[in-house]
Amino acid sequence: MQRKIIGVLAILAIAVTVWAGGDPWKSKPYQQWDEKDVMTVLQTSPWAKVGVPASGSWRPMGMAPADTSNLGVAGSSSDKSHVSAGPNSNQPGGDEKEVNATSQTYNIFWWSSRTIREAAERRAVLKGATTQADAEKALAAVPDSYQILVNAVNMAAFGNRGEEAFKSAAFLELKKTKQKISPTAVIFQKGADGKVVGAIFSFPKTTSNGEPLISSDEKEIDFSLRIADSWIRTFFSPKQMADSQGVDL
Repeated sequence: MQRKIIGVLAILAIAVTVWAGGDPWKSKPYQQWDEKDVMTVLQTSPWAKVGVPASGSWRPMGMAPADTSNLGVAGSSSDKSHVSAGPNSNQPGGDEKEVNATSQTYNIFWWSSRTIREAAERRAVLKGATTQADAEKALAAVPDSYQILVNAVNMAAFGNRGEEAFKSAAFLELKKTKQKISPTAVIFQKGADGKVVGAIFSFPKTTSNGEPLISSDEKEIDFSLRIADSWIRTFFSPKQMADSQGVDL
């Protein structure tokens, strides 16, 4: 299921319109979402961080998210994703041939969330790429791990190094405990041409003692990923990541 690519795979580096209205993930069931609702979820919801650079600092004042039509998934105007300079290119996740990977922006999504998966499936239904029955089946298969999806126009850096190499190039950090968690697996999404179009980083939901990894009072979870000689950094706020059914991670 992780390798399933939903929607159009071509990524268009254009701006999209942000529509007014209430949060669709709270105001109505996903089966009633139209394209505008879907894009609101995928572009401006707490589960989506769009246009995160691999260098400098990203703290937008306004709302100008990039298009994410390849996966139907995607920050918000209140997003405060951040990034800082990283290690040199001979460290995991880096290669001199991949230096161009640091000159583009990345889209980062809390992929295991019900809301993002519903938006992706709903978009596929609206585009005629799947049926409602198949969408329901896909959504019934709840991921057994927390998943972060990263995609960009050019994912060559990922394809060049392979899935295993990126397991040591990323981590989640819980602000409350300062604990850093490495991914247990990295799975690439690939297009029809075999090129990598997305990377899913999986993290455990429980600790070695069987306790929940993310406590109910956790306020911030940082995601960091090393690409070539830079770091991509953004964060998610669990208390904001809730739909009509409750906290959705």
